[in-house]
Amino acid sequence: MKSFAVIGLGRFGQCMLEALCERRRNVVVIDRDEQKIQRVRDLATTAVKADALNFELLKELLPDEVDCAVVDLGQVIGQSILVTNYLQKLGVPHIVVEAVDAEHAEILRIVGATRVVFPEREAAERLAGMLAGGSVLDFFSVSEGFSMIEIPVPRKWVGKTTAQLLLRQKASIEVVAVRRPASSASHENWSLADAHRPFEASDIVLVAGNAENIDRLADGRG
Repeated sequence: MKSFAVIGLGRFGQCMLEALCERRRNVVVIDRDEQKIQRVRDLATTAVKADALNFELLKELLPDEVDCAVVDLGQVIGQSILVTNYLQKLGVPHIVVEAVDAEHAEILRIVGATRVVFPEREAAERLAGMLAGGSVLDFFSVSEGFSMIEIPVPRKWVGKTTAQLLLRQKASIEVVAVRRPASSASHENWSLADAHRPFEASDIVLVAGNAENIDRLADGRG
């Protein structure tokens, strides 16, 4: 089982802790605010009141093998940079850090962050993609030029296969998976897309590809 560390219990750090614990992952939490530590003591595997700016203490508190560390030290840019660098020196393979702005993000990558996040911006982009797309059930912006959406199968696809539609060749998009009606509400009947199975009117499809063409598909123009 993967082991995680959450350093700093800002809004992003708290949400990550809750999401990881829901997935039953081992999570060590470090924050210097005693009240925050008390609130998560029953949730995290280990919750410690400590100052992560102390390299030797951080080294002592982290498990021998941490697969990923999540850093949320709020608006104090210098602290998040320093802790990220410490984690890199300690050999943590995946370091996810919340950034304040583009300059902060650039420095974080230089000192060891493997992923830099802007939680509010990313949440807004995802929600905007869903709202702007009308029938879009979910939206993921992978990069500036690549997106994924979950939508009801377009009407003009029904009765046809991906092999017949030639979506990759004609529109630079790919149907990754299909969800069909399940026997119970607790079971989501997802399966990898079959190039030779015709789409049904009740299908939900997960589509990835060129961001512009994904937007066209979301708007019903694809």
